[in-house]
Amino acid sequence: MSAWIDIRYAARLLLKKPLFTLTTTAIVTVGLALTLYTFTLMQQLVFKPLTLGQDTPLIAIAGEFKAAHGVRQRVDPYHLNRIQSHSTLLQSMSLYQSAVRTVGQQGNEASSHKVHLTYVQWDIFEVAGVQPLLGRSFSPSDQQNESQSVVVLSYDIWQRIFAGNEDIIGQVVQVEAIPVQVIGVMPPGFAFPTQAQVWQIMTQTRLEPASPSNSGGLQAVARLRPGVTLAQFQHELATLLQRQLQALPQEFAWRADVAGGYLQAVPFKLSVDVLYQHYSVLVAMMLVVLLILLLTCINVGNLLLARVNEQIRDVAIRVALGVPQRRLILQMLWESTLICCVGGILAPGLAHWGMMLTNQALNEIFAMSGARPFWWTFSLSLDSVWMLLGAVLLMILITGFIPAWRALQGDINGILRDGTRGALSQRAGRVNQALVMSEIALSCVVLVIAVMLLGSSVAAQQADYGVQTEQRLTASVRLAWGSYRWNGGEPQARKKRNDFYYGLKDKLEQLPNVRSVAYFSSLPGTGGGTSHFEIQGQAAAVFSDNPMWNFEVVSRGAWHTVGMQLLAGRDFNLTDLAIDSRELRGSGSPVIINAAMARELFPQGGAVGQRIRTLDGEGWHSEWRTIVGVVSDSIHGPTLDSTSTPYTGYGLMDLRSWWMNIVVHYSGDEAQAMAALQQAIIDLDADATVHQIQSYQSLIKQPLLLIESLNQVFVAGGLVALFLAASGIYAMSANSIAMRSQEIATRRALGVPDKHVVGLFIKQALVQLAVGLVAGVLVALWLSAQLANAMVVDSHSYILALLGIPGLIVMLVLLATLLPVSRQLKHAPAEALRQD
Repeated sequence: MSAWIDIRYAARLLLKKPLFTLTTTAIVTVGLALTLYTFTLMQQLVFKPLTLGQDTPLIAIAGEFKAAHGVRQRVDPYHLNRIQSHSTLLQSMSLYQSAVRTVGQQGNEASSHKVHLTYVQWDIFEVAGVQPLLGRSFSPSDQQNESQSVVVLSYDIWQRIFAGNEDIIGQVVQVEAIPVQVIGVMPPGFAFPTQAQVWQIMTQTRLEPASPSNSGGLQAVARLRPGVTLAQFQHELATLLQRQLQALPQEFAWRADVAGGYLQAVPFKLSVDVLYQHYSVLVAMMLVVLLILLLTCINVGNLLLARVNEQIRDVAIRVALGVPQRRLILQMLWESTLICCVGGILAPGLAHWGMMLTNQALNEIFAMSGARPFWWTFSLSLDSVWMLLGAVLLMILITGFIPAWRALQGDINGILRDGTRGALSQRAGRVNQALVMSEIALSCVVLVIAVMLLGSSVAAQQADYGVQTEQRLTASVRLAWGSYRWNGGEPQARKKRNDFYYGLKDKLEQLPNVRSVAYFSSLPGTGGGTSHFEIQGQAAAVFSDNPMWNFEVVSRGAWHTVGMQLLAGRDFNLTDLAIDSRELRGSGSPVIINAAMARELFPQGGAVGQRIRTLDGEGWHSEWRTIVGVVSDSIHGPTLDSTSTPYTGYGLMDLRSWWMNIVVHYSGDEAQAMAALQQAIIDLDADATVHQIQSYQSLIKQPLLLIESLNQVFVAGGLVALFLAASGIYAMSANSIAMRSQEIATRRALGVPDKHVVGLFIKQALVQLAVGLVAGVLVALWLSAQLANAMVVDSHSYILALLGIPGLIVMLVLLATLLPVSRQLKHAPAEALRQD
């Protein structure tokens, strides 16, 4: 019964101050919602193991992650097979390789479609624990059949391309213009390993090579035996791999020196390259949100503390009358409990809204590529509910403890004798100072990181990539491998491929609304992936000391289409086609470099005629390439991405087997240009596909969308932190100064000048600022160093954050000190001394 009385008492107190109640409830709601949203995001992106409904989690076995390329390396299946044979901790394991391919129905009039296809070992669905909705799964005999390949379709592809044909099982379809037989259709939503739409069996020869090789790189997915931890398997993997590497021929000896191990076992979700690359950003985001939650707790606790200070005389009277301290503490906790519980009820709605926006953003980000991992759809789960309950309980304890401790630590006799003013004990004063310093430090961390990321995003969006993007249409063009086999680059194979590309270019340029057409392996502003290179005669003693470049291939006469200029030497021409690509290593091939390379690496001029080649850390190098020209600077890869470099080299598309991206400089209507491109492709070859058709501006923005979405969380957190810092620091300072009103009045009555009184509080504020800012800046520097591992932080944003945010906080603290002190100085000393 007494508990119900206490609840009603707390409710009445809150209803008497509606503005206070709404403010504190809003602060709690936002803090809990941001925490709930981030926890759910991290849980479903990373922390919760992928099980697909089974008892044991899935893990990935793959190569090292190369930050310069932004991808995890595929590995020799020779090693994977031996790990599979000798491991005692694995329950099951299957090999695969993901790729982008074309799929279509048979017939001359049927068009092909771009899909995400995964080449797999026969037992991939057994490892996943999911079987086809229609037809059957792969079998060992499918893998051994070298003459007839079979595929399983995703539910989406079955519906979208094959119109949900119930008789699809057993039919022959085209994959890369090669006939294959459909044996199954998977259930809706199944896209394992990440975004697969079609699964094709690999042959035994490719899966189980007799000896080590540098080709056929694969990845593996596995399940551990029940009770086995990932750490245990990682130890076993390192042991097994060491034995294998010791027996390798000398040409593969580099595999023993790979940092982290040539083969690495990680939770399966971290095998997604973009997730692993930005893992430190996600961790930093989680830490920042936890700091905001702590900041929220301190702020709400301080607001409740201010209410206790207003009621301290009432508390003292009740203690003097014999009310048990336990009862008083519970009464104060009920006030905190009511606020936190209401915030906890409202927070899921706000978090759900944030998840809806995130899902919409992901739909936009992956609309063109279709490369969204199938588990990247966010919603509140049971884990989220438990986390919310824990956060609410923690918040109740922290926000309730601060005012309860303050109320019961005061000098009861002094309060009854002197009243509220001036009853602040030395210990309580130290607590107030500690709270202010904590607010300063926490808000500094959050705001510094938010400004860094926001500024870096804005700088990336406004970056000059060295090209003109207006009235430019871009798309990816894929030729079916079955119709355009490379055959090692022999002349007829190259001619057939180049006839299509240049035939499409000529066909488009004859249209009245098309000015020019060009091909790039990756257009400036996209792509990325850096490699070391050396200039002939200038090799660095240490491999990593060699400079790095982005190497791309382009069509002849490509520069003017994107607004670039040839500055020196010559462009690629027909005489370059005389080079047989099968003999490039001996004869070399032409390369054109950008102005930055020519200016910085050949300061005396004379870049044209020099020879250069690409290197990697595994002893491999390309053929020597002869520099024939210099073009204006452009940047490949987004400026936020560490896979970009100022140096770029361009090879001739005609000599390479890479799939190409087309850029069309048009006039007039964009929709007409898109339709013309699509029709021209169909007219030339129905087996060829064109996809990801978009404006050049959209193409450049595409790689930035994901990191921008993460940055929005930081920005939201920064705005919350700014509000909490401004309100919290002011409230604590005002409360602390109000509690010392009698001390201020006494000093003034004794003749101390007002400016000395102001100076006393300013000095105290500066000490708090120094401690709080030093702690906050140090933590922010550590977090920014973690972020720099995943992205390029704009230097101007870095300086602005480290100088501007502390300056802003200094202004906030000084204002929070001067305003309440000024109000105290407006009262006559005698008036303040008479207050009870």
